[in-house]
Amino acid sequence: MLADHEQDRLVELLVATAEVIGDQLRPTAAAFIVNDLAGYPLPALEKALAACRRELKGRLSLAAILERIDDGHPAPNEAWANAIRAADEAATVVWTEQTRDSWTAALPLIEAGDKIAARQAFLEVYTRLTKDARAAGQLAVHHASIGFDASGRDAVLQRAVAAGQLAHEQVAEHLALPPATPAFNPVALLAGRVEASPEANARTRARLAELAELLGAPSAKAAA
Repeated sequence: MLADHEQDRLVELLVATAEVIGDQLRPTAAAFIVNDLAGYPLPALEKALAACRRELKGRLSLAAILERIDDGHPAPNEAWANAIRAADEAATVVWTEQTRDSWTAALPLIEAGDKIAARQAFLEVYTRLTKDARAAGQLAVHHASIGFDASGRDAVLQRAVAAGQLAHEQVAEHLALPPATPAFNPVALLAGRVEASPEANARTRARLAELAELLGAPSAKAAA
């Protein structure tokens, strides 16, 4: 919900936008529009009104503003194309709450092998859910459905973080850890030498040198 000072700012933006496109907005009309838009964050409304100034001619309406709010809800066919990936339990999918709930409604038909009916059911539920969300001024909220294929998981989650759909903290535990780097060179050890890896710190190098001395094996420092 917009704070009082944000609502005042929105009134200013509405009046200025109307003037730019050759319209006039009365205070009463502006108050009604602000009330209908108060559920959206101000930055999203500022972008929508900027689009109105670029694209509209002659009249500013609530419908025109709503059409230009980037609320994060994908188009129905885009949502279906993303959701159908969840049919593979190995796949990690990042989707909105509406996409997830619509997929749940369509899943029995998928399991029955009727993909056409499943798509139709999905689109019907998704259209209704997104309509309700937009009427309530709700932006899309994304969640991750984690598949068991770890090799393909990172790319999906990293893309979602880069797109601002998920915070890194939400997915950090599911991201693969970088491969551990040994403190010593295993190939050199097979040849009878104790040799620190390039990534080893000074303390590790000193300990390896001590180990080499105890074992009577040449160290990288001695070999040099």
